[in-house]
Amino acid sequence: MTEIENERRTAEPRDTLTVFLLGVRVNALLKPRVWWWISREFREMELELQGRPELGLLHSRTLIGARGITSLQYWQSTEALMRYARDSRHAKAWQEFYRRRDGTAGIWHETYEIGVPQSPDSRGFEAIYADVPRMGLGKALGTRPVTRETRRAADRLARAPR
Repeated sequence: MTEIENERRTAEPRDTLTVFLLGVRVNALLKPRVWWWISREFREMELELQGRPELGLLHSRTLIGARGITSLQYWQSTEALMRYARDSRHAKAWQEFYRRRDGTAGIWHETYEIGVPQSPDSRGFEAIYADVPRMGLGKALGTRPVTRETRRAADRLARAPR
């Protein structure tokens, strides 16, 4: 059972932190044979990260809703997150999603850099949405199509000319 701390507390200080929100939204609930593999991959990646703290994940929490799954993750750094995205089972799952993509399910994520000194060229956040309604930052700020210049998360973190 989880121990309850019955006093006011705050988080330990840290100079930098990356918060990553990742979600799967099921658009066709009655077609689980088409989208179930995404949920399985999601869980496998979560287990991989929990079993290998050297990858940089500090903590995560998975939230299950009526139409999908959201993972709230705290990372040591954006670099650790990007490395995991490139060099792990995540890269294969992402490619498989785009290979099978038919609108049955959508994937989205948002990255927030906290405490990272922002240069004039850095935005401090990025997001991508595929086959989901407007949500999160996309709903708050609006969306635009991904282009060649914004297809990578690192490119979206950079401040783009308006």
